[in-house]
Order: sequence, then C-alpha cells, then structure tokens
Amino acid sequence: MRSGIIDEPSESGKSVGKSKFGKLMPEIILISPEGQITLKQLEVLRAISNERSQNRAAARLKISAAVLNRQLKELERKAGTQLVRTSMRGSELTVEGKQMLHIIDIISQRMERSKELVVGCTRISQMVVERLCSKLAERGTRVRVIVADDESNIKMAAGGLLDIVFFDDPIHAYDYPEEDRIHEVTKDFLIHCDRGKRYAQLMSGPQRIGFDTLKVQNKEFEIRKVVFSPEELIRSKYSFFVSKILLNIRKLELPSDARIRTIPYTIYAIETTNHKDIHEFFKCMAPRQYYPIG
Repeated sequence: MRSGIIDEPSESGKSVGKSKFGKLMPEIILISPEGQITLKQLEVLRAISNERSQNRAAARLKISAAVLNRQLKELERKAGTQLVRTSMRGSELTVEGKQMLHIIDIISQRMERSKELVVGCTRISQMVVERLCSKLAERGTRVRVIVADDESNIKMAAGGLLDIVFFDDPIHAYDYPEEDRIHEVTKDFLIHCDRGKRYAQLMSGPQRIGFDTLKVQNKEFEIRKVVFSPEELIRSKYSFFVSKILLNIRKLELPSDARIRTIPYTIYAIETTNHKDIHEFFKCMAPRQYYPIG
C-alpha cells in the first residue's frame, strides 16, 4: 500500500504543497517481546501457505531454500511459537501461523479500505439495503453492499470492514450496548411449518428463534437436514422455520401438508463505525417499513 502525504493543509489551513513528508508510507508492524515483524517478513508465511512447500515458496520469492529457512526460523523466534509444520507431504501453516496471517489481513484491509460507506446485510434484508443505497447513490454518496450471513457480518464488522450491519437475528443487537447506534428496520414473521419432530434447518436467517421456541415449549425435535435455500426446505418433507420476507422475495408457497404458526421478530441495523455518511443512510430509512410483511 502506498499513500503519500502530499498537498496536506498546514495548521494555518493553507496547503503546504509537496513537502519532505510526501514520501512517507504507512507500514504495518507486529511487535513482540523478541522484536518487530514486518509485512515483508510475513511474505515467507504467505508463500509457504500458497505453495505448501518451502522449496517452491523459496523459488516464488526468488531466494534460496536455505535463506527462506533462516527467515522462517527468525520469524518463529520473534513470534515465540511454531508457525510452519513440515511433513513428508510438504509444509503447512500451524494454527498460530494461520491466525497471524488472518490478523494481518484484517488490519491491511482496514487500512486500505476506500472512503465509501460499506453496508453488510443478509438475503432477508438485502432488498431494503439496496433501496436505501440507491437513494444515497442518487445523492452522490459512494456506497457498497456486502451480502453474507449474520456470523460472517459480525466478523467483518469486528475487523472494521463494515460501517453498518443488518442482523436477521435480533440477539446480535444485544452485543452493542449503545442504544443510539441501534436502529429498528422492520418487523417480520418466522413461519413455523410443522410436519413432525424431524426438522430441516436453513443456513441463514433467525433460525435460533424457532428452535429456542421449541425448547421453551419442551417439544422434542431433531435436525435431520441442513439446507442453503428455502426451496430445499419446502421440498425436504421435514418441519422447518423460514422468514416470511424470504418467502415473499422468492415468491414461494408453503406446503399444504403442514401446520402453520408464526413467530414475530424484529430486524435491526447497527452502526459499527463513525463513517461520515451513516447519518444520511438512516435518514433515508424513514419510514421504517420497507417490506410488505402482511
């Protein structure tokens, strides 16, 4: 990453033009009791991870295998732990080695992020997010939408990669104590399609609410199948839970051989950074009800 400091304003407010600071570049350094670890040194780990061989990693970095081995030993000394494990099948990163690369990737992505507003949502909240972002785009605001599940969005938000995150499962909103940063988006229904105690579970949406309800009611159940689309739920012949919004979006009809119940729940949006365009985003959200939930 290269971002020189050029034509920055002085304390008086006047531009100082190109200065001796123009060639300064930010650098990420990990600090341990044994010394500093730079991004360049971590290229050794990256190459071994990609090539799964120290010889091929050395060739990729255009250094000898002996030099790579010395650099790896020095890196492990500074890290205070083994980062690479070698066997007859080749070399691979240890858990600690993978964690080190993961941490540095998150930091790098956070530093290199553009100034656009980044909003994380799920398939259920995608429609409302796209409508809001379209309004912002009409006003000239740069915005990007990332669609993933709640757990993935939580991880990205924790790494500073999302400015706003929409949660299907309201329990995640409780992890954010600042009430003025939590926004109710809309209310929906989790539909319980009861075909007996055997269930199919959808890998998205507020499934926890449904199964917690069964536990509170002391009802026996077993999850026999995990699926990734509501169409598979309906075809499964098992009991299941599905959000009404998702059914409406996919234009799906519920099976006629099931007892239908509904569980109300709320979708929330959380401010996770202090991005300058967050206020404008939530101004576009009023009125809150963007979904025909019936």
